[in-house]
Amino acid sequence: MEELLSAIGAHFDEAEGWIRIVDADWYADDLRVTLSVKMHDDDHPQLWEVECLGTVEELISSDGSEALLLTANSPRLYPYKAERFDIFFSKNECNPGELLGILTSICAKIFGNITYLQRFLNLKPDVNGIVSETSGKLGNFPKPVMEELVVKLKEYPIVLSVISTGNPKKWNGNEFKEYPSLKSFEIGKSYIIANSFSAERA
Repeated sequence: MEELLSAIGAHFDEAEGWIRIVDADWYADDLRVTLSVKMHDDDHPQLWEVECLGTVEELISSDGSEALLLTANSPRLYPYKAERFDIFFSKNECNPGELLGILTSICAKIFGNITYLQRFLNLKPDVNGIVSETSGKLGNFPKPVMEELVVKLKEYPIVLSVISTGNPKKWNGNEFKEYPSLKSFEIGKSYIIANSFSAERA
């Protein structure tokens, strides 16, 4: 992987180059993607094969990008790494649409994608769902989302109760275990979350 990142760091022109996923194959929990990397206008595209071992989530788009990022600090990792909290509420006098809008805007701010709300919210994310109730469980949220939500809702007619449920865990066939050290590999709209990554020139 370092060879690919070094090559991009040394030769990639963000104004003229692009990176695109052109193929993807699954092998059990492992994913292999082929990247087409054009460093600059005068260069022929290079093909690189990236092995993503222990993949837990992916979204692959054929759109090209001018950036590639491999990080252990992406907000996309919060569902797997951040401490989780059940948020219960009572005395809810919020407008359902406004409450749903607050939840949606917090997810958009943190993740850059409103679809993440469906993972955390109890019941469907619509105005007739949990946001319209006077009391109940709002959902189970990663710590960064919980913190933003608690601060924001102090201004509204709703009472919250927050309980930690610990770090996210995955069933391994015998027991629930915390996720291993994960990284996020991001290319434009595409991303792959996996345990380890390696790359070689095809």
